[in-house]
Amino acid sequence: MKKLFKTLILLSSCISYLFMPAFSKQTDLPANVKKMLVKQLETATLVIYKNKEIKAYNEHNLDPLLNYLDENTFKGTYVFDKVVGRAAAYLYIYGEADYVYADTISKPAIELLKKNHIKYEAKNVVKEIQNKTQTGLCPFEELIQNAANATEAYGLIYKKMHPDTSIVYFTPDITSQNLVGIYKTLGKELPGKVAVKLHSGEPGGHNFLQPEFVKDLVDYVNGTIVECNTAYEGRRNTTEEHLKAIKEHGFDKIAEVDIMDSEGQIELPVPSGKQIKINYVGSHLKNYDSMLVLSHFKGHQMGGFGGALKNLSIGVASSYGKAYIHGAGEPEKIWTCEQDKFLEAMADADKSVMDYFNGKITFINVMNNMSIDCDCNNNPAKPEIGDIGILASDDPVALDQACVDLVYRSDDKGKASLIKRIEEKHGIHTVEAAADLGVGSRKYKLIKIK
Repeated sequence: MKKLFKTLILLSSCISYLFMPAFSKQTDLPANVKKMLVKQLETATLVIYKNKEIKAYNEHNLDPLLNYLDENTFKGTYVFDKVVGRAAAYLYIYGEADYVYADTISKPAIELLKKNHIKYEAKNVVKEIQNKTQTGLCPFEELIQNAANATEAYGLIYKKMHPDTSIVYFTPDITSQNLVGIYKTLGKELPGKVAVKLHSGEPGGHNFLQPEFVKDLVDYVNGTIVECNTAYEGRRNTTEEHLKAIKEHGFDKIAEVDIMDSEGQIELPVPSGKQIKINYVGSHLKNYDSMLVLSHFKGHQMGGFGGALKNLSIGVASSYGKAYIHGAGEPEKIWTCEQDKFLEAMADADKSVMDYFNGKITFINVMNNMSIDCDCNNNPAKPEIGDIGILASDDPVALDQACVDLVYRSDDKGKASLIKRIEEKHGIHTVEAAADLGVGSRKYKLIKIK
């Protein structure tokens, strides 16, 4: 009899479960309020309830979620959504939602919400969210299928909804682990033999990105550290001396190192160039299938600031090519060229390298130890502004623009000297010229990694 009684209870529970809305934990909303909010989904696509205030949206697709995330998080809100698939679930995870109700929810979305401890309820559960013709996945579900996390998914969705806006990822925590993490978030596997372009640092200086900091990232992409010789007197103007400096700084201990102009240079065309029509780069560039441009963002005594655009232009140029860019096509004017012409020549060089790699290139800027002087200075001024973080993008224009904007928006009073250096050298003009050439866009969305 006891056995029969237990069986009946179990059967009763199973039958009850089949007729209940899907849920992980019931919301603490009063039943009448919840009923009212669910009712609103008959005429709205999204309803958000917070602090007894109701906001209803009628936009389609994921527009209302993206618009809300532009200014807010979902923390402390009760969200009532028409349809929740994996794409929407990722946005709720990124926005730190506490509770989500859906008229219709997909099983993969439920798994994501459960995994991230977000309470949910739903009227209907489906296998997946399909497209309008029911012939396959919804385009947004397909878009984020391989997203590694909510941050990457958010970036993919935002870019699809705003194709004229570049995505820049940001983390304020400067660690080797986060350097690798932000690269992964880009969701871009660099193919073939990967060149990692960084600044090896003029001996005497100490602000350049340290080998132990970049090692894990260089290992992750299985990259070769590449550099080119300088066009000025110092410890890096010949291959022999440059290699000695690289060994002193320890880069040879973490990866293979290649001085790309050790055997000469090749020409890259810049037909649309404002100042130069040819860019001279190290001949070994042709040995690489893709490039990771890893830059230390800081001031610069000639360019105003150095970031992705400087590393891509002056950094990849041969020794002669550096003088050619500095002189805007007249290398003998390396130190006397009109400032804006020099900055435009850098943008021209950027255009040529971007065209050469044809999308097989990506960029990371590290905003730490930001002196007003470049890492090519053997006695740089002491940094006055505090560290800001790591930023990454496939767009070097958006990336440098975002870094400059973060300097200006910083609450650190030490920013004054760096801003002065940027402005007195009209540094932003490189960004302006590169954008005009189609290297990238100054319009961007900064997405903080969570």
